[in-house]
Order: sequence, then structure tokens, then C-alpha cells
Amino acid sequence: MLYKKYKRDSNARIYIIINKLNGKCYVGSTKSLRHRVLAYFNLALLITQKRRPISSAILKYGLVNFAFVIIEEVDTNLYNIEERETYWIKRLKPEYNATKEAARNLGASHTDETKLLISKKNSKGSVYIYNEFKQLLAIAPSLISIAILLGNKSISISIKRAIKDKLLYRSSWYFSLVPFNDEEKPLIEVPSSEYTNLITQMKSQKHIKKAVFVYKGKEFLGKYDGIMSVEKALKISHETIKKNIENNTIYKGYNFSYHRILD
Repeated sequence: MLYKKYKRDSNARIYIIINKLNGKCYVGSTKSLRHRVLAYFNLALLITQKRRPISSAILKYGLVNFAFVIIEEVDTNLYNIEERETYWIKRLKPEYNATKEAARNLGASHTDETKLLISKKNSKGSVYIYNEFKQLLAIAPSLISIAILLGNKSISISIKRAIKDKLLYRSSWYFSLVPFNDEEKPLIEVPSSEYTNLITQMKSQKHIKKAVFVYKGKEFLGKYDGIMSVEKALKISHETIKKNIENNTIYKGYNFSYHRILD
């Protein structure tokens, strides 16, 4: 029985309650599975909450016709539990959930400004992700969470180096522990399919260490995977390119940089 098995357990979990008769379901989250299970066995409490679709359904069909299944154990050092609940709600589209987002912190009535403040508040050790134009893309809950999504915790070392040296990571993204602009709102929610796509892009560019941005005067000519690519395209020695990058000088009208935006 779930109650006995998780009596002294306090881990954060996402669960689903499934109506075995019609397949309809409810997605919820809890940091005390014991208390949550007890709540669904409490007839008096269900009656007081009968306006909730899940409570009404349990009262109608009987608890015996429902299955209680844990679908994710949440590492709260990496993720916010409400964000993970929202992820599963959007993915499974449960019929018994009254809203499309976790009710506690991510209510649909929040303004964009409030969402930004909530994201900052709930994301201990947040990492701000910017594109090469220094536009805020997303606010990740932690550096280690990005590294794990990219495939290995050790990747955090190279991300830390990029943060320290203020360099583009894999030549397309800046990471920062503080926002460049306090008023700027992220373009991508975390978690979301867009964030997953962003991580996928980062994975696909692991072969790029330091891209080189080339200008002719003020005209942007292009972005190259590295100094050798520029050498091949422009017939300029890589030693010359590297020297001009380091000295921030111009060579025959060309300006080479490791950044998309020139100072």
C-alpha cells in the first residue's frame, strides 16, 4: 500500500490519478506522498472539495476505480516542482485538472512581469542564457541542470569558464549568473518544448569551440566555425587572424572577433 511504503518519505514527486473506467486522469505534485494519499482516502475532505473535477470524479465512481501512479521523482536541486507539474499537465492534457499549469505558483492569471519574478525567486542559483546578440532566451534553474541536459555534469566546467571569461559558449550563447538587464523578460519558458529545442541546438554545436565573426568595416560578413575556417574562406593566415583578434585591430579592412556584437 502506498501509505505504508512512503510513510516516512519526503521526496518531491509528480503523480497521476487515472480513472480505470474511462481513462481520464489528473496530474498533481507533492512533497509528502503519504499526506497526499491520505487526502484522497478522506471522504469528508473530498466532499468539501467536490467542486474540484478530480474530487467529484472519485466521489462519483469510487476510489476503487482509480489508479495512483508516480510518474516522476523530482530532484529539487535541479528543477522547480511546479514547473515539472506544469510540464506533465501540458504533455498529458489531463481532463480532471482545472488549469493548464500548476496552481500554486504558475497560475494562468500571472502577468509576464510576475512570471519573471517567480522564475527568479524559485530558481536558486539561476543561470541566464543569452543568444549571440545578448537577448535573454531563458532562465535555467541552475548551472548543473544545464550540464545534465547537455549530457554530462562535467560540462559545467566549460560553462563556468565561459561565464568567467564572458565568452560565447559553443559560439552561440552567453551564460551569466546575473541578468544583463533586470527588466528583460526571457523569450523561452523553462521547462518547455522551446527550451528542449534550445538544448538540442547546444548539443548539435559541440564541435564548435570558438566561432569567429568577421566584419568588413561595419558590414557583417559572416560567422565561421573557427579561425581555420576563416583562413580557408578569406585566404588570410590563421596567425594573422588570431593576432588581430587578440589586439582588437583591423587587417586590410577586416575586423575579426569572437563576439557577434563589436564593442
